[in-house]
Amino acid sequence: MLNSSQKKLNHGIAFILAFVSLAAASNVQADTGVVDNQATAENAGADATSEQPAMSDATAASLPGAIEIEGDALNLYLDRNMRATGNAVIRKGEQSVAGDSIDYDIQNDELRVDGNAHIDLGDSSISGPSLRMRLDESVGEMRNASIVFEKSIAPSRDQTSVPSQSYDNQAYATSNPKIYQDNNNDQNNYNAVSTNLKGSRGDAGLVLFEGQDKKRLKNARYTTCAAGVDDWYIKAGELELNNYTESGVAKNAYIEFKGVPLLYTPWLSFSFNNQRKSGLLAPSVGTTSRSGFEVYTPYYWNIRPNMDATLATRYLSKRGLQLQGEFRYLEENFSGINNVEYLNNDTLADSNRYYAKFSHLHNFGSGWSGGYNLEKVSDNQYFSDMSTRIVSTSRVNLPQEAFINYASEHWQLNGIAQKYQTLDEVSYPYERLPEFTLRGNKSWDNFDAELLGQWTYFDRSNEAQAKATLPTGQRLVAYPSVSVPFISNYGYITPKVGAHITSYRLNDNNYFVNGQTVSEDTQNRSLPIFSLDSGLYFDKESNFFDRKYTQTLEPRLFYVYIPYDDQSRIPVFDTSLADLNMTTLFSENQFTGNDRVNNANQVSLALTTRFIDGDTGIERIAATIGQRFYFDDQKVTMPNVARTNRRESDIIAGFTARLSTKWNVDAFWQYDPDRSRLTRSNILTRYNPEPGKLLNIGYRYTDNFLEQINVSGQWPLGNGWYGVGRYNYSLRDKTAIESLAGVEYDAGCWQARSVIQRVETATADANYALFFQLELGGLASIGSNPLNLLRRDIPGYLSSGEIPNLYRQQNYNQ
Repeated sequence: MLNSSQKKLNHGIAFILAFVSLAAASNVQADTGVVDNQATAENAGADATSEQPAMSDATAASLPGAIEIEGDALNLYLDRNMRATGNAVIRKGEQSVAGDSIDYDIQNDELRVDGNAHIDLGDSSISGPSLRMRLDESVGEMRNASIVFEKSIAPSRDQTSVPSQSYDNQAYATSNPKIYQDNNNDQNNYNAVSTNLKGSRGDAGLVLFEGQDKKRLKNARYTTCAAGVDDWYIKAGELELNNYTESGVAKNAYIEFKGVPLLYTPWLSFSFNNQRKSGLLAPSVGTTSRSGFEVYTPYYWNIRPNMDATLATRYLSKRGLQLQGEFRYLEENFSGINNVEYLNNDTLADSNRYYAKFSHLHNFGSGWSGGYNLEKVSDNQYFSDMSTRIVSTSRVNLPQEAFINYASEHWQLNGIAQKYQTLDEVSYPYERLPEFTLRGNKSWDNFDAELLGQWTYFDRSNEAQAKATLPTGQRLVAYPSVSVPFISNYGYITPKVGAHITSYRLNDNNYFVNGQTVSEDTQNRSLPIFSLDSGLYFDKESNFFDRKYTQTLEPRLFYVYIPYDDQSRIPVFDTSLADLNMTTLFSENQFTGNDRVNNANQVSLALTTRFIDGDTGIERIAATIGQRFYFDDQKVTMPNVARTNRRESDIIAGFTARLSTKWNVDAFWQYDPDRSRLTRSNILTRYNPEPGKLLNIGYRYTDNFLEQINVSGQWPLGNGWYGVGRYNYSLRDKTAIESLAGVEYDAGCWQARSVIQRVETATADANYALFFQLELGGLASIGSNPLNLLRRDIPGYLSSGEIPNLYRQQNYNQ
């Protein structure tokens, strides 16, 4: 059987033939430009008189089941035979049949068209030398028929995707954020692309009409190539189509490219009009340095409209045969995705290897919902050996969690039990077994009240506890607060007061904090918090380069006071120092988590300016600069981190420019005034003059941690060729993290792309992968799909099929 791409061929043919059914006529109208109704009746010997009013064209054509016939010459014989010759046309509703001559036997309901028979269906047409048909029964035939599609018959969906992607994935992801995640299966990730099929065509040696909804095509072909270009065809020796069941059967079907047959199958059953159906999908091939040559062969099982499965084999020349399975279900109140991969006796690792992921989300009603996410692999090197995606190979902690949630107008309750499988044997996070978080908010007149409450039991895995003596136990947090916002059109001011209360009940064991042994089973902390957030808005009209802009000036001041409390003996479960950015600059606590609350007598200042295009409303430039100033020493720190007596924080600045449709710039800087040096910098520049021409240049720097450059792009090379590439290099480590290079050829009705990728993994040596894909008009795809890789690694990338025809044509002429 063939994949969903090949189903679109048969879908297209069925789409045309579904309209080829004409009913018998109850009213007959002659073209008054040839002969009027009275004259026709007289020639036929009918009892027509001149007193009978002539029926207008519009009236006759509007009658149900009416047939309109015209031609250079028109004859009616004994009220039973009609014959039109010379530019002859017979119409019924929106359907029309044309030919050199048309004979219609009304009594026997037989239509015969000789010479240039043509059926016009609006969006498509069928032509042939002759047509024979009984209209009432829709039984007949047309030999040597050709079919032309004027508009797209396929949806704008990546036709290389498996039918299991037929769910509305965007809506599914939105309603099921816990479940809809990458399943780490490179072959099963697909994204939408647009496909231009205007001008696609097909033909058949014989079209047999076997009823209103049934058609049979002999020696059928289909292609999206223009007339005179026969680069590829999808062919079938015999094709049966049933419009009622929206399904078909093809026999001796195969793809032919440049005269070479590909993907042959003696028999297949399929559905069209974007319906799913069980069957084999097109295989994909590829190669990696760690696993060798591989062939992926999937089978799709359409269990129910809301349930399906994909079963697959993945042969790896260096490792053996891997079995894969994906099961998905989507009900009104629950949904889920389950994935399993199993490789029996990996010949390189000399062991059985597996990956499993089970996800479920359930809506219990009345505001309650819950679910689970479970992931596990057989060994630490599984992703680096089996996957080519850097987002997979860099994973070191796999969650194993169950959760329950409640939401109402004023209250939200979240509960979770969470463990991890750690692959790098270093970064062992605490397990939350379990954690409950309660949030509440309510407003009374000018007052806004909020409450945060959380109880957590923190535990450690046996492997983690064996590496270090660390505390375990319970933590209870409560943070009630009240704010009074005053807001106007020129600014705002919001005072807020609250109390952060934390209590620990630790297990009976010693632990180390800041180089000292602590044995207390109980730790408590209560801290009042006061903050004042305020801002102003100023704007004026400006003119630059003969364009009108609205320039804004937006100063902001944020003051926080929190008294000091010695927290050096309190354990650290889930807390770290937050990065300084435009969000954390205006936060009360400089730490994430609840194990540390900084002492504060400080003010944060920032100034933002924007230039807004007066004609379009587009924000062309936005720039912000900010800094925090301390009136007291910072005494609260993370374990083994020295205190600081700095009176100001680093200076942070952000800049965004949308100067034109071609240039975009996003930048962030963090500057240490004490050392007079940058501590962090992120800069990304994009040049995108037109679709298909793209250059991204990025630079990332974090003091004593990383320094990377990232260059990626896509550019036309002329004559339908495009070059793509990415290079992510670590200046600090003097090594390439990920590199990618490839070419894409666009022949108009087919595309070919080849990509080679190198990925530096977190748990093993670098892995190399080679992708090659032949895409035929967006309907069929052969090889391994690199499109998701390209879209992820090259922001803004468009496949040649997505580029508008105007720009594609320009590349042909280069």
